[in-house]
Amino acid sequence: MTNAQEEKAGTTAPPSGATNAAEDAVASSSTIIRHEGQTVVKQRNVAEVKARADRPHFVYNRVYVGLAKGPCEEYSIDRDTSVLTRDSTVADFMKKPYALIPQAEGNTYLLVVPKWIDYKAGWLETQTETYNIYKVDHYATWAGLVPEELREELDLKPRFLTLKIQGDYLVGSEDELDDAWIRYRDSLLRREEGIGIRIKPSRASRFNLASRLVEDGVIPWTSKPVEQRWKWQTDIQLRPYQQEAFDFFLKNGAMTLVYPFGGGKSFFGVYVAACISGRTLVVVPSLSLISVWQKYIMEHFPDSGSRPSVGLFYGAKKEKHKDITIATYDSALAHLTKEKYELLIFDESHHFPAETYSRLAFLDARYRLSLSGSPHREDGRSELIYVLGGAPYGSDWERLFKEGWVKRPEVYLHVTSTKLMLLKSLLEEKLKGPTMVFCDTIAIGEDTSRITGLPYIHGRHSLKERSELVRKHPRFIASRIFDEGIDLPDIKNIIEIDFLGGSRRQQLQRVGRLMHSVLEGAEYHLLMSPEELAKYGKRLYGLYSRNFRVSVVTEQQG
Repeated sequence: MTNAQEEKAGTTAPPSGATNAAEDAVASSSTIIRHEGQTVVKQRNVAEVKARADRPHFVYNRVYVGLAKGPCEEYSIDRDTSVLTRDSTVADFMKKPYALIPQAEGNTYLLVVPKWIDYKAGWLETQTETYNIYKVDHYATWAGLVPEELREELDLKPRFLTLKIQGDYLVGSEDELDDAWIRYRDSLLRREEGIGIRIKPSRASRFNLASRLVEDGVIPWTSKPVEQRWKWQTDIQLRPYQQEAFDFFLKNGAMTLVYPFGGGKSFFGVYVAACISGRTLVVVPSLSLISVWQKYIMEHFPDSGSRPSVGLFYGAKKEKHKDITIATYDSALAHLTKEKYELLIFDESHHFPAETYSRLAFLDARYRLSLSGSPHREDGRSELIYVLGGAPYGSDWERLFKEGWVKRPEVYLHVTSTKLMLLKSLLEEKLKGPTMVFCDTIAIGEDTSRITGLPYIHGRHSLKERSELVRKHPRFIASRIFDEGIDLPDIKNIIEIDFLGGSRRQQLQRVGRLMHSVLEGAEYHLLMSPEELAKYGKRLYGLYSRNFRVSVVTEQQG
């Protein structure tokens, strides 16, 4: 780069052959002349340059390229990076410091940004030594990860503005129905004048049509204003941002709520159930979440005279003739597909197996609510989340952080070849207070339990046994059954020693457990070997996309 200086963050010593700093360049004190967003622009004056102008010269952790004497401007992008320039090249670059690469699937782009630029949008897909590469699409927009100016540049608008699924028909304007007849022909049966296009009667056809509409940026479900009953009295008082979400739900009757972990999605679901006060089915992906929902309902409908009856539906327990039924997705699909409900609630809706969505989406209900703190699927089928619930809401995570409703925990990545030794050190010397240790593999978890003396809670424990162990032991080891939906407000620390490969979703979910904590100074410690970091480092990408700060600690081996 002509007449520019770039700072290499993380360089602690000049490379071999570098000239002395005092011999390269001497700059006068700087003056801040303006702010441009997160960029601070300073006026500098290079008083002297002794090194050759046709070679790069290293000064501490900076690299000068062809820098001459005289006034220049320094662009400080963040605390670790600055750029000096004598012309407009860098200034022009900073106006648009990225490249956009359209992808074959349409309405999807790769955003390529130099690592030293503090700019991000969409889901972090991969990293090179010098670049961050993000995926930007409708789902990233709905999740609140795309800045407004970039939305306008990419024109990420839905393909169709009027199309909706109403009963057995696809309806909309005549022009858009003409285009839809061609685009979605394999799911459509025939045109019917004055009505719309009849959809083929099979469940697969209806689901495929809904999925393809969502892929095209269209939420296909027609809004249905909610009829409020309030027969079940709850003591829940909504926060201001939750009230805004509730108003949205009342208007639409269907919603995919994507608040951050700790933002109160489950409480919101209980409040919505009280509003509807009709037969309700809550579908969850795990047994642990059944007990969580049961606890919330019993706690927040305190008046026994107006409290709904609650049935649990899983395994050998089948209680479906209740006001509110809480069921695992496999039990719901096996036994409840012919039932009719006023309200459907899908908790952790990103987590259901892909092949189950087509049946879950068409369970019979007037209203539906889908809850997800990480509306992104590793298999690329993120459209399935919105097919279940409808229009997205709650994507402005930063607002909740700024207003203090939710806090990001401190996250530390420890790179070590002796994870169990480090675990013992953290437990015995460094971390105080209630602590959970995540360990996916049963055999490793049992060995860790023997070494540390902590109980290991996993899938072989019943719901009652899990609750009892957590109540008795302020420190324990848990398998992935505690990944999602578990509200542990008294946990101060989480240590992760074993995990599901490179799953970004799992990493974000696990760190999210600490966003429920009411204790100050919550810390998350991820232990990875150098080999695991090289192979599964993409686990951290979800955290980076959501602006979590990850401090890397390279442990010294004894």
